[in-house]
Order: sequence, then structure tokens, then C-alpha cells
Amino acid sequence: MAMTKELAALVDASPLAITDNELTFMLDHIGDPDGRLRDEIIYTLFGRGFFEGGFDADQRKEVAATLLQRNDLWRDIDRPDTDAVFGRTFTALVGTLILNYDGEHALLTTEQRNTFFQWAVTYLQREKDYRGYVSGHGWAHGVAHGADFLGAAVHHPQFRHTLIPDVQKSVVTVLNRMTTPFLDDEEQRLAAALVLGLNAHNISLREWTDWLAVEHTYLWNKYANDNLASYYRLSAWLRIMQNAYFLLHDDDPARQPCLAFINDYFIQMGFRG
Repeated sequence: MAMTKELAALVDASPLAITDNELTFMLDHIGDPDGRLRDEIIYTLFGRGFFEGGFDADQRKEVAATLLQRNDLWRDIDRPDTDAVFGRTFTALVGTLILNYDGEHALLTTEQRNTFFQWAVTYLQREKDYRGYVSGHGWAHGVAHGADFLGAAVHHPQFRHTLIPDVQKSVVTVLNRMTTPFLDDEEQRLAAALVLGLNAHNISLREWTDWLAVEHTYLWNKYANDNLASYYRLSAWLRIMQNAYFLLHDDDPARQPCLAFINDYFIQMGFRG
């Protein structure tokens, strides 16, 4: 395809300038099942377009407006394990770029911004396709990409504090839906989203400490030796705590409850006395 070759030639171009026709193609193929086209070419160009000057102001606005108008984040969301997942998860990734850019440059209208916030804090509550790498198609990675989107929202300087319960609910929902272990660092991405909220002071220390205590107790109460899913959830929680602990600054008091729950895990599992 001629346009694919044209875009591939732009990946390393410097300076980068993306034409309107090229942008239209990128938007039309944001969730293309071809992993190389979608991930290595189109998403790379979206990133460079926003943060390395490849888009002009009108094009950046067009990307935001088109994502909101097409609503691909929710397309076939109740039908997991289909190719529609790529449109959803890469819409989430481009939404991450938009929120990160808007946090620095005020790209969005208030209405658009609030819609992206609402999408970011509810997407993981609805996404049921937990596949990571899909043979023949590349990364689906709904949980990881959803976590990136969540992190961009909760780190935004205009994030609404009333949405914090949905941030917590998103992580809890992911854990509760687990039936098999995560394989592709999903826990790391979830932890990073939460740490972004803490670093931006959009999640307070009290909210963090109280929520961790509630979730830690809940997961242990649901744990049973003969229930593998309950073990996978508890193990994923441990990894979230470990990642959050090391992502937070050494002197951040938010590390202390993480360490307490990490220690408690090893004590209850019999590794420490």
C-alpha cells in the first residue's frame, strides 16, 4: 500500500511534517489489525506529531475531535477476543498522548477534556479483553494501555478530584476480573498510573493509605488455597505494591503503606516470621 510506505518513511524523518491526507489515513487505521502499521508506524507518528512538531495546531485539534466523534474506545467492548480490541486500546494510547499534551498546552475545550477524563477512568471498568501480545497482530494490551490512559488523566493538572473513586474502582475491577496471571507487565503499568496521581497530588496520602488498606484486606479475605484465581489476584496486588514502592521517590511517605503490605504478604505466605 502506497500510503503505508509513505508513512513508514516518515517514522525517522527530521524535521517531521505530516500532511492532512496522511493524518486522515492514520486516524482511519488507528486500530488496524496489522501490528507493524498500527504500532510501529501510526502510533509512533502520533507521538512524534504531538510532541515533536509533526502536527500543526489544527491537526492536533482534529485528532482529539475525531477520537471523540468516532467513539472507537467503546466499539464492541462487550465482545472480547475480536480484532476490535486494537481500535479500543490504541484509541486509549492516543488519548494518553492528547491528555499529556493538553496538560502542558491546553489543547482541549473544557467539554472535551472532561469527556477524556471520564473515558480514562471508566475504560478499564468495561474492557474485558485481557490479551497482551496477539500472534499475527501484535500488542492488544488493553489493561496496560488503559492504565496509561488512566495515568495521563489522574496526572493532569485539571483532573477532577470527584473522579478519584473511579480511578480506584478501575484497578479493583481489573483485579477482580483476573482468572489467569498477567504476563506482560500489566501490574507495572497500573502502579505507574497510581503513582502519577500521587506525584500530581491528585491522590492524597490519606486516600492512598485508606484505599490500600481496604483492598489489601479484601483480597486476603477472598484468598483460598484451592482457588487459583484468588492467588493470581493477590500476586498481582503484590506486584502493584512493589512497583509503586520503587516508582515513588525515596522520601515519599506513600511508600510506607506499600512496604507494610509487601511485608504482610510475605508473612502471611510463610516466607517471613
